Amino acid sequence: MMSSIKAELRKIVTVRSTYLILCFVILLNVIFAFYVNGLKLDAKAAGDPLLLRNDVLDAINAVAFFGSLIGLLLISHEYRYNTISYTLTSAKRRSQVFFAKFVAISIFAILFSVGVAILSPSLSYLGLSLKGLHMAHQNIGVANILSRTIFMGWGMAIYAMIIASIIRVQVGAIATMFLATPVEGILSLVLKQNSVYLPFTAVSNVAQTMHQYETTSAKAAATSLIYIIVLGVIARQLYLRRDAN
Repeated sequence: MMSSIKAELRKIVTVRSTYLILCFVILLNVIFAFYVNGLKLDAKAAGDPLLLRNDVLDAINAVAFFGSLIGLLLISHEYRYNTISYTLTSAKRRSQVFFAKFVAISIFAILFSVGVAILSPSLSYLGLSLKGLHMAHQNIGVANILSRTIFMGWGMAIYAMIIASIIRVQVGAIATMFLATPVEGILSLVLKQNSVYLPFTAVSNVAQTMHQYETTSAKAAATSLIYIIVLGVIARQLYLRRDAN
């Protein structure tokens, strides 16, 4: 199992798309954290005790989608380039491959989320310092914010893995990820308060600073876990049955 996990991690760190996406995420953080929430911030906004807390949550909400694409590409690249047969035959059991990908994507997603949680407030602080402003004493709640940030980054990545495992066609999987949020936005007009139970809305609410309808991060996380477990079981079964020849 360990050798399979290492192989999947090696796939993540040896493709150009991983680094292109990470560079784009860093660029977004420079624009919104360093410039917008740093250099362009006024003295009144700098006095907000929740400034860095909200900065971390806003950052992961903005970039979690792009981090999840790396997990999606790990799955879909193998179908696109027809290397999935080599991956399956190199393992004793096909379920081992599926769980190795799950663990590898989880490890990457956690590291990605922690990186965002450190980079975004650091850039904001740097921007404010260069402008000559001083922040008020910050009420961050490190454990709470970090756990919510990691969960959202991880949840989005696992959603992407499940979608790629079910659809398998790279373009279709990416299109589904892109369309999920606007589609849920339309559905929320009909569902009203019940829109908090939609999958992508739920995982987003885990790290939301404010929302139109009242919900807690724990409730949102529990809803997301239910989706991940149910859809994960379906994805695993399809992964085994469709590739059993």
